[in-house]
Amino acid sequence: MARNLEFYKGSRKKRNYALIPFVVLLALLVLAVVLFYTVQKYAVISKDGVEVVLPGMETNEGTHIDSQGHEVKTFERVETSLVFDVPDYSHVEATAGRGTNPVRAIYIGSDDLNYDNLLEKAGRLNSGNALLLEMKPRSGVLNWASQSEAALSYGLYYQNTVTDNIAGWVTELKNMEEKDIWMVAQISCCVDAMLASRATSFSLRTDYGADYIDDTGTWLDPYNPELRRYIVELCEELYAMGFDEVVLADVMHPVPETNKGQAPMKFMYSSEMSTTPTPVNAVCGFALHVANELKDRQPGKLLSIYVNSAKSLVGEDENNGQNSVLFFKVFDRVYYETDMYTFTYNLQDVEYAGGVTFGTPAARFVPVVINYLPKHDSWIYIENLPPATE
Repeated sequence: MARNLEFYKGSRKKRNYALIPFVVLLALLVLAVVLFYTVQKYAVISKDGVEVVLPGMETNEGTHIDSQGHEVKTFERVETSLVFDVPDYSHVEATAGRGTNPVRAIYIGSDDLNYDNLLEKAGRLNSGNALLLEMKPRSGVLNWASQSEAALSYGLYYQNTVTDNIAGWVTELKNMEEKDIWMVAQISCCVDAMLASRATSFSLRTDYGADYIDDTGTWLDPYNPELRRYIVELCEELYAMGFDEVVLADVMHPVPETNKGQAPMKFMYSSEMSTTPTPVNAVCGFALHVANELKDRQPGKLLSIYVNSAKSLVGEDENNGQNSVLFFKVFDRVYYETDMYTFTYNLQDVEYAGGVTFGTPAARFVPVVINYLPKHDSWIYIENLPPATE
């Protein structure tokens, strides 16, 4: 007998079990992505690698245990910033001036460099012992055939009788019998019309982009590293030529005249700096760089420098950037243009400032005077000849 069914038994649907692994894999992928971005803040970088330190794994002492069981110290995250301090030159160590003998020289300007004049001045060295030759005036034209990179690249000398023969003349003067002449070369550093006109990248510019020119001459940028290298190369050549001493002139910053109520003139420099540029940083940085580059010069060769303001004789002159107290530490002598009425006060200023660590102010402070021989161990005599009459 057939079995009667009150309800119709429907057919079963087939289940797709292959989707289950895909769904599980997708869920795991989503979870991994969420965890990756969530636990980044718990990442700790150490010399052993990168670890994730979850809350609860840190110890009370500010350390945690890494995956290999090592104890690693953790630090609170702080915001940091870089601060560049203004250079402090007060701690520069004094290295120059040991055994410096007095220099008493007749000055011979660039326009007066010729064989007859050199012999005539050498013959007049009665109380003097030296000749000072202006080998690079403010015009920038070199009085010798320099082989420095800048001189060759920009044509900074002209071939003439002086450039062809100056090296031989220096040798002859040094070997004169019974004279023992000390030869000094003077070069202008930051005032140079020729270099500024032929290589504008060396120029000191106003905030309008124009070369800065005043009654002193055309100014160069003391921050410029190429200028600093140029001056070092010139000094090395002059030593090799036979000069016993090189004196750097015009290592200073211009001081523009401004009318009352006007803002001080601003300058554009050729180098990017981490601190605010100032005349002191520019000039003192220039001077220290040149002195450091020439510190290994041949023994017995001296390196000196001019200052150009009475204020710089007692310390830092924030206007022209010079500082004789610093200069006496790294240069053998400091030269200063003065006269018979203020010379003794200048010497008192130098002695009061106390910048002379080695030697004596009498030998290392050099007054540069016109038609006057000061009663001092060292001096530079400039003969101001009266105009010719017909």
